[in-house]
Amino acid sequence: MFEYRLRDSAGEIKEQAREIINSPVFSLLMGDIPSMIIIMNHRRQVIYMNREFSEAVNEKEKDENIGLRPGEYLHCIHAANSEYGCGSTDFCRVCGLFNAIEKTAKGRRTSGECNITLSHGETLTFRVYATPFKFKGHRYIFAYLQDISDFKTRQLLENIFLHDINNSVTALNGLNELMDDFSMEETKTIINELSTRLTDEIHSYRLITEAENHSLSVVVSRVDIDDLIGSIIKSMLNIRTFHHRKIEHKKTGLVINTDETLLRRVLINTIKNALEASTDNQEIKVYSNSGDNEKPGFFNINVRSYPLIPKDVQLQLFQRAYSTKSPGRGWGTYSIRLLTERYLGGRVSYVSNEKQRTLFTISIPHLNKND
Repeated sequence: MFEYRLRDSAGEIKEQAREIINSPVFSLLMGDIPSMIIIMNHRRQVIYMNREFSEAVNEKEKDENIGLRPGEYLHCIHAANSEYGCGSTDFCRVCGLFNAIEKTAKGRRTSGECNITLSHGETLTFRVYATPFKFKGHRYIFAYLQDISDFKTRQLLENIFLHDINNSVTALNGLNELMDDFSMEETKTIINELSTRLTDEIHSYRLITEAENHSLSVVVSRVDIDDLIGSIIKSMLNIRTFHHRKIEHKKTGLVINTDETLLRRVLINTIKNALEASTDNQEIKVYSNSGDNEKPGFFNINVRSYPLIPKDVQLQLFQRAYSTKSPGRGWGTYSIRLLTERYLGGRVSYVSNEKQRTLFTISIPHLNKND
C-alpha cells in the first residue's frame, strides 16, 4: 500500500535512478514508449529505433536495413530518388527533421516540424525534438518524433474552410447593404456566383476529408476532357477576380474513363493556381494529349502559365500546409497530387524555367469501371 507519509532520501533516490538507467529494464521501457524515438550516430544513421518507430515504418528485418537514415526508413520520395539518400537533396534544406538534426551540431537541443512526402501523394507531418549527446567519445543524436499528421490535416481543413466560408458570408452581407446600388440582373449574378462558390467550398472540404481518411470512393465513367475543361474555365472566369484573365483552350477530342468528380477538383485547383499567379495580360494555355513513350496508356492534361515559380517555393510545392498566401492556407497543390496519385492512378509533374515557363502536367490512365 502506498504510504504518503514516507519518502526516500536524496542519496537513495540517486542510487535508484542509477540502477534503473544502467539496467536492461530501462531499454525495455524506452522501447515501449508510445511515441517514435530514434538514436543516430554522427553520420545521421539510425543505430536505435523503439518499437513505435519500427512499427510505423514497418521495419521487421532490422538487420537487413541497418544504417539507414531517418528519411530512408520513412520512405521519403526525395531520399529514395537521390544517390546519397536522406540529407543530400535540395529538398532536405527545407525539411524540419533535417534542420533540427543539423542544429544539434552546435550542441543544443532543437525542435521543428517536418513534412515527409511519400509516394502516391501522401504526406506525414511530424513534430521533431532532437538532443545531441556524447558516449564513450562518440557523438550521437537522440530524436523524438511526434506524428501530428491528423492534427495538421484537421487544423488546415478548418482554417481553409472557415476562411473561405467567412469570405463568402461577408460578401453576402455586403451585398445586402448595397443591393440598392445594383440592378436586379447584377444582384442575381452576384448571388449565383456566391452560392456556387459556397457549394464548391463545402464539396471540396468533404472531398479532401474523405481522401485524407482513405474513405473516398472512385466512380469511373466516360469523360469528355474538352467538355470538362471548358466547363471549368467558364466557371473560373465567372469569378469576379478572374473576369479579365485570358485562357486559351486547345480542344483535342480526348475521351477517357476516369472519375469525373475527382479529376474536376484536380483541374479546378490547377487552373485556379495558374489564374491566381497570373495577371490579366498573361495568357494561360490548357490542352490535353496522349502520353509519351515513357508513359504508354497515359493521357496528359497540361496547364501552362507565364509566371515562374521561385526555387524556394518549388522545394515545398506539394507539401501539406505549405502556401505562399498565408500560414495554414496550403492545400491546392497538395490535393492535386493526393487525388491524382492515390485515387486516379496518375502522376503530377511540372517544369518552371525561362524556356517553358510554368507547365503543370496531370498524367492519368484509363480506369476500368470495376477499379
